[in-house]
Parts: sequence; C-alpha cells; structure tokens
Amino acid sequence: MIELDWTLYVQIINALVLVYLLNLVLYRPIRNILKERQARLDADAAALAQLAEQSQGIVGEIQENLTAARRQGVAEKEGLRQEGAQAEASLLEKVKQEVDKEWARVEKKIKEDMDKARKTLKGQAQSFAQVMAAKILGREIS
Repeated sequence: MIELDWTLYVQIINALVLVYLLNLVLYRPIRNILKERQARLDADAAALAQLAEQSQGIVGEIQENLTAARRQGVAEKEGLRQEGAQAEASLLEKVKQEVDKEWARVEKKIKEDMDKARKTLKGQAQSFAQVMAAKILGREIS
C-alpha cells in the first residue's frame, strides 16, 4: 500500500513548481507565438480580401474601358468605311464623267473621219468604178 509521508508533499510541490516553470518558460511563449501567428494570419486574410476587392474593381474598370474602346473602334471603322464608300462613289462619278467626255470626243472624231472617208470615196467612186469595169471587161471605158 502507499504510504503518505513528507516525500509526497515534496513531490506535489515539485510538480507544482515544474508546472509553473514549464508554463513560464515553455507554454506561455508558445501560446504568445501562436496568438501572434493567428493575428498575422488574420491581418493577411484581411489584406488579401481587400486586394481581391481592389482587383475586382480594377478588372471591372478594365472591362469597361475595353468595351468603350471596342465601341469607339467599331464607330471609327464604320465612319472610315462610309468615308471610303463616299470617296469611291465620288471617284467613280468623276471617272464616269471623264469616260463620257472621252466617248463623246471619240464618237465625234469617228463621225468626222467617216464623213471625210465618205467624201473621199464619193470622189473616187467614179474612178474606181471605171477601173473595175475596165478590169472586168478587159478594155478601157471612157
């Protein structure tokens, strides 16, 4: 059986002193370190949440700017397309007018040349007819 003597009290005091010293040297610093670590983790989590919120705002702003830039690009493209179409129509009209003028000039020149050729041929028709008749008949006609 267990005897209760003065060593029991020494062992109890020894255990209490050991618990006190371990608490002072080991447990309390570890608890403080864990508290500081948790505080840092909480601060980092808060900073991360704030950065995530800021990044969402920036992403939204970038999307808005990109959408606006695309709209502006499409508008400018359409404007340039219309401007090009107008320039094309203007140029085609100008070319058509020049072609019509040139056609009229060429047609007039052809008519003049035809009239000259007719006059020349009318004048030479009699002599050609006589030469042809002479060749067909084999003798000269007067």
